[in-house]
Amino acid sequence: METERRSQPRPPNRLSTVPLVLCVALYCFLRVTDYVPVGPFDLHLDRVEFATAVTAVVAVGVVYLLLAFRRPPRPVATGLLLTLAGLTYGPYALVHAGWSPPVAVIVAAVLLTFTGRPSWLLAALVVASDLAVRIALEPGLVDAGGAIVPGRVSYAAIVAVANGLLLFGVARLSQLLRDADRASAGRAALAVTRERLRGARHLEEAVGSRLAAVIAGARADDGDPAVAARAAAATAREALAQVREVADGYRDRSLASEVDAARVVLTAAGVPVVAGPVPADLPEPVDTLLGAVLRRTVVGALSGAPPSSCRIELDGSARLRVACTGGEPGRPALDDLTGPVERLGGRLRVDGPGDVEVELPVTPHGPFRTPVPRPVAGEPWLAWAIMAVLELDLLVTTIVRAGGAWEPIYHAQLSGLRLAAVLALVVPLSLLQLHHVRPRGGDAPPWWRWTLGLQIALVAAITAVGGAAVPAPQYAGPVAGVVLFHLRRPVSWLIAAVLIVGTEVAEIRNSGFDFPADLPYLVPWTLLAMVSVAALCRLPVAAEQVVASQRELARLAALRERLRIARDTHDLLGFQLSAIALKADLVGRAAGAEARDELAEVGRLAEEALNSVRSVTAPPAGLSFADEVRSARSMLTAAGARVDVALDAAPGPSIEGPLAIVLREAVTNVVRHSRATTCTIETRPVPGGIRLRVTNDGVTHNGVPRGSPPAAPGHGLANLRARARETSGELTVARSGERFTLDALLRESGRSALSATS
Repeated sequence: METERRSQPRPPNRLSTVPLVLCVALYCFLRVTDYVPVGPFDLHLDRVEFATAVTAVVAVGVVYLLLAFRRPPRPVATGLLLTLAGLTYGPYALVHAGWSPPVAVIVAAVLLTFTGRPSWLLAALVVASDLAVRIALEPGLVDAGGAIVPGRVSYAAIVAVANGLLLFGVARLSQLLRDADRASAGRAALAVTRERLRGARHLEEAVGSRLAAVIAGARADDGDPAVAARAAAATAREALAQVREVADGYRDRSLASEVDAARVVLTAAGVPVVAGPVPADLPEPVDTLLGAVLRRTVVGALSGAPPSSCRIELDGSARLRVACTGGEPGRPALDDLTGPVERLGGRLRVDGPGDVEVELPVTPHGPFRTPVPRPVAGEPWLAWAIMAVLELDLLVTTIVRAGGAWEPIYHAQLSGLRLAAVLALVVPLSLLQLHHVRPRGGDAPPWWRWTLGLQIALVAAITAVGGAAVPAPQYAGPVAGVVLFHLRRPVSWLIAAVLIVGTEVAEIRNSGFDFPADLPYLVPWTLLAMVSVAALCRLPVAAEQVVASQRELARLAALRERLRIARDTHDLLGFQLSAIALKADLVGRAAGAEARDELAEVGRLAEEALNSVRSVTAPPAGLSFADEVRSARSMLTAAGARVDVALDAAPGPSIEGPLAIVLREAVTNVVRHSRATTCTIETRPVPGGIRLRVTNDGVTHNGVPRGSPPAAPGHGLANLRARARETSGELTVARSGERFTLDALLRESGRSALSATS
């Protein structure tokens, strides 16, 4: 038998619904059995009284479920509370002393409707008022002389509190699970928004001012256009370098991966490195920023004479220090990271080329901090407190019954020695119960197999020693709940069934009831305790799992958004900045009015690039393939290449954007990596999609491969392959002599994936 610790929780909708409905149904059934004529419990109700009692109990359950699930505004909830009060005490008018008010539901409803200390004070007032009404109307709570029976009154109070807390606890924890699911569902959106804002700041800092300078130079009426063009070309190339750096920084650069990379790079350079353990569960912006500082510090250190040793210090307070000794390490390029560090409320200190320290608060500042539902941390202790009250309820019940307060129903008054023996068994049983349900973050209690086995043995001993005086089934119910929580099915269900049925049969025989006819009327409270305890144990763990899984989803959503920003930055801005630099070079060779016109075109391209800076960090929008074809023709013509376009197929809406990006990057590669004289762009339909082929004749130049990836790894073709795979397509490149061909197959969404044919 092993603990049931699953990596993924059950569906929140089921876990948050079934236990609560089942507990309320069992409680209502328990209350209904009070009016069923069973042995000494026969209240001798007529049909009208019985129907009134049953209807009122069912209505109470329905109203409570409505209050628990709908969570109406306070005024509506107060109206439902008044309705519950009317249903709880109104039947006294017809049923009279035979009515047993389900006050536990009102206690639970008050705790759900109000918050803080007032809710507990109101709940205590409800219990006190109920006792006052019952003392006045029910003869069982007073003796023949009109004196209050302390044992019966205290028992009534404890039962009302314990059952009310059980119903409230299951409802509250069910709400917790739903709240955690709803709150955590927004984490991904917040993480994506945060990444977009961060990307917008980085791109504005890296590219925006440079593009603004290009636009201003292009619009200036005075001055030499050639001089302005050369300045624009230089500025565009600076911006292009910054774009590549920003795009590279937005790829998967977690602190853990950067520490591993630093170990590999430094070791390969012959530098001994010592690195501390990477802190777990750092907020995403903090983790990414620390990774960026580490990467640049290591790269900078290796740009000079390698150090003789390097130490990477990390701790859970989001502090990173890189200390290199010996050699002549280069100075890291960290100036542009000072702003992001300060925006997160941290500080960056550079004491020398190989000595960098950065410290960030674990919780980032700003309005887009990801929230964690507060109850997840505190509510498990509420479950434990409810269990403590339930165990107190059982102890009081045992003492009251053993003291003879329930004569002649149970005939169960115990002698002092036997009562001491029963208490010697009951007290450790209750302590073990509290031990098993104490919150441990989902971990099983130590030696739980032995302690749970001891609990079962104690229940059996109490059943044998206590006889009718001890409510053994009521002790068996919570233990069965712990069994359901800790053990796997079907073993847990088998053990729980043996506990419940065995103790119920023993109580029926000890108390002189009819077996098996009376069994269905005595089991509900035991089942209620079992289901409630299992839910109180499981729901906090499930809520923690929901938050953890949603936190991981938020991390993945942020990672996807970073990769999208990196890819779009590389593909969109890279194309436009390359076009600006190329156009500006042409202006430098032109003269007169032609130069002025070409410079205006440079300004127009810079304006488009500036718009792209904003669009990259905005929600993804569609691109026009036709517009990209026109841009590609213009750019290739400016580069001195003859362009042949043969469009025999138009892309559908689901792949028009990806196809436009593929064409843009392909043309950028032609201009950037080759000296093509001709370039052909053609599309043709294929089953389920479209094929794009871009061919140029400038593969080689002075023996250096053109049109293929450079020696240093780049991201252009990798980006294109990723975009093709997103549409269930593929991308291939081929070189034959001086011809280079890029072939992309993209498939429409919802279509079957078919093999591409040339």
